[in-house]
Amino acid sequence: MTGRDQRTLEPYVGLRAFRRQDSGKFFGRAREAHEVCDLWRSNQITVLSGPSGAGKTSLLNAGVMPLLDPSQNDILPVGRVSVTSTSPREALPEHNPHVYALLSSWSPGERPSRLASLTLERFFLRRPPRQDRYGDPVLRLASIDQAEELFLGNHRRTPYHEWFLDQLFAALSKDPDLRVLISIRNDQAGAILRDERLHDVMTKGRFTLGALEPPAATQAITGPLTGTGYSFDDAAAQRLIDDLSGDGTARESKAIEPVQLQVVCTVLWDSLPPDVTHITTDHVIRYANVRKSLEKFVDQTIAEVARDHLDDDTTRLRAWLLDNFVADSAKTPVYRGETMTAGIPNDVVAALVDHHILTPRPGVTGDDSQWYELSHESLVRLIRAEAGDVVVDKRTAQQLLHTAQHALREGDFARARRDARDALDRTDSSRLKAEIESFLGDVAFQDGRYATAIDHYREAAALFDVHGRTESVGRLLAASGRARRALGQTRRAIQDIKSAIQRVPDDQGIRIELAWTYWYGGHEDNALGTLDRVLDDDANSWPALRTRAEILLHLDRTDEALIDFGRLGSIREPWVRAAYAYALASRGDIDEARNEITAVRATTAEHGPALLYAALVEQKAGNLTGAADLAAAAMSAKAPPLPAHLHRLAERVADGQ
Repeated sequence: MTGRDQRTLEPYVGLRAFRRQDSGKFFGRAREAHEVCDLWRSNQITVLSGPSGAGKTSLLNAGVMPLLDPSQNDILPVGRVSVTSTSPREALPEHNPHVYALLSSWSPGERPSRLASLTLERFFLRRPPRQDRYGDPVLRLASIDQAEELFLGNHRRTPYHEWFLDQLFAALSKDPDLRVLISIRNDQAGAILRDERLHDVMTKGRFTLGALEPPAATQAITGPLTGTGYSFDDAAAQRLIDDLSGDGTARESKAIEPVQLQVVCTVLWDSLPPDVTHITTDHVIRYANVRKSLEKFVDQTIAEVARDHLDDDTTRLRAWLLDNFVADSAKTPVYRGETMTAGIPNDVVAALVDHHILTPRPGVTGDDSQWYELSHESLVRLIRAEAGDVVVDKRTAQQLLHTAQHALREGDFARARRDARDALDRTDSSRLKAEIESFLGDVAFQDGRYATAIDHYREAAALFDVHGRTESVGRLLAASGRARRALGQTRRAIQDIKSAIQRVPDDQGIRIELAWTYWYGGHEDNALGTLDRVLDDDANSWPALRTRAEILLHLDRTDEALIDFGRLGSIREPWVRAAYAYALASRGDIDEARNEITAVRATTAEHGPALLYAALVEQKAGNLTGAADLAAAAMSAKAPPLPAHLHRLAERVADGQ
């Protein structure tokens, strides 16, 4: 290499997390990586916790995963519990979004409709066990990164995270060779560690990741240049450590935030003259101005959060931080309310935590999830300073799509639409435009704007068709069919779904969607015939059995419905369990039915069909007042709402009929 302008070397990753392929430039965490690796293999469940920005994702990707021998372990890809796929959600059968997201990341090549129909336990039962050369089973190593996403955000997600944990602990109890590593922020770790179901797990481990001590931080600064032809003078590296720690007189006791180290090192590297290969103290002083680097980082972050959450009101956000988190030139904690914190919605607080501006504070009341403070003392000065230059939104279309997906998970439809539309304007890629249009279809569908959803789905299908993405076109047509079904356009819905089946004939999920549509349109025989053909191909198809059981139940063929429910095995899905309870009540087993409903009511507060089944159980029990109240709740439920044909049944129950 003869000059910096002739190469693409990037030794520092900046604000993003290290990836698996970055392991060659991941330094300063060797001890932690080996300890976490040993805990993971030794315990059925291991909880890796730490504050936001400590580098948990980087440690897992670039530190721990490279230590595992694939010949001695069955290693799944690093998993996430938030969906980032742009496959249309409305083409999938009803599912737990956290489970579906995790299985999609663990098994990225699997058909989405198949994954949506699986529980965690069924996923591992389908995964062939592996043996070592001696015939002994090898350990299954599964990881869940950023697991705090289970517990943050819209309250409508609460039933899903409870059901997710139920599935996780069930899978662990059934498979003694399964090892699960959960990486989670400190303030949410208690939700896992205090769970009573954890006591049934044979072994458990805990590792807390903190900031970098100066010797480790020095490795993180100098190590990535090893073998590149570039190097740090020892005094230069120490000067950078001193600047980052903020106090050269007591540097051995000063831990350094990895995110700040990466910000400053990236700025230094990008600012060096092309002919510099040995970095000296003079270069650090001249180009690695810690204060200016962090000021720019803070300005950009505040602008981005304000743009996403406060209609671009950066002044208001900076003033709120200053008024509430700074007192007498020192940082001060603020109590987090149920939905608002000091007059600002909690989704803004969550965004500031994600961007390493705020952090949960432990030790105030013993519950560190209730108090927040600035993540670093230096931010007091940076928050007090006036913003520098106007920050231009330089996010790429892909980054904007990511923030839009996050907004949709939070139930913020307006922000999801805005960011997705901005993403459309920032790309010339027709394939990415297709993914964004598909996403906009999901936003519109979940917002009850079904006609708009159809327009987006069909636009996405046309774009994917140009690229020969036949399966994607099929799923989008199926999603369009579901939206037409919601509008009562049964005939056109059937046409769309049949067109989808022509493109993806072996997709069970789309064929089952056709059965639902037949049933919703009053064509019960066609619905049952479609399901029978699916079950002829796969006698144990869980979603087909579940769908047929529910249809048979509404046709008063209770005994046949119970046979199909029985073939499902252990029923953990709350909405299916509610239907099963109604089947029991229809057979006369009122007490057992009520027990089933009681077990699922806490997780079905806004689930229209599940509430209707609860109402029907109470009606069978002779409690007409309770049945009417539950039916009314079912009609107003939004997650999901009642389909039209069940809405009519709910009206009759609410009227005491």
